[in-house]
Amino acid sequence: MEEMIIKIFLALVLGGALGMERQYHDKPAGYATNCLICLGAMLFTILSEQMGRYGGDPGRIAAQVVTGLGFIGAGSILRDGNKISGLTTAASVWVVAAIGMAIGYGQYIWATATACAILILQLGMRQTIHLVEFLKHYDTIFLVCEPSWDAVEKIVAAIEKQNVKVLKQEVTKQDNLFHVNLVATFTGEEFCKITKELLTMPQVHSLYK
Repeated sequence: MEEMIIKIFLALVLGGALGMERQYHDKPAGYATNCLICLGAMLFTILSEQMGRYGGDPGRIAAQVVTGLGFIGAGSILRDGNKISGLTTAASVWVVAAIGMAIGYGQYIWATATACAILILQLGMRQTIHLVEFLKHYDTIFLVCEPSWDAVEKIVAAIEKQNVKVLKQEVTKQDNLFHVNLVATFTGEEFCKITKELLTMPQVHSLYK
């Protein structure tokens, strides 16, 4: 019983810590979700281990946890045009389940070390991204504008006026509007200037990257 309490407590602490990081950054799978995933994976692993003592396959339930969590993770992945979001959240859900399984098998050090590594990666990565904003890097600007090639040419000219070279452009027509994808190299500051310039143009309806 004492060991079971330790496992439940550790699953709540580690799953909750990773969930708080997700919730703080306003991601789909937050505190409660990660706690439940970690607890569920831990309990399924214990049941799988117990089943093995009675002649069953000890890896049967645990194996289904790995594949079953894929459905939950897939539900957090969203696609908006050419932009895909939620991949990091889906991967986090998958790893939280692995941490829960490690706790279920009694591998407390592995579970704790993995949770700490994820927190360091997630928090450190965000700091690194802020530094990258000061450097020129490849990125895609997505625009919706009037269905006119003249409008596209004016948009490209406005971007290149900021000393940013457009490397690739792709134009599709949907709902009687042009959807323009422009690949260029720019810094975060240059993107802010580009945004201000383009959003003042009457031909541009929306812009994001």
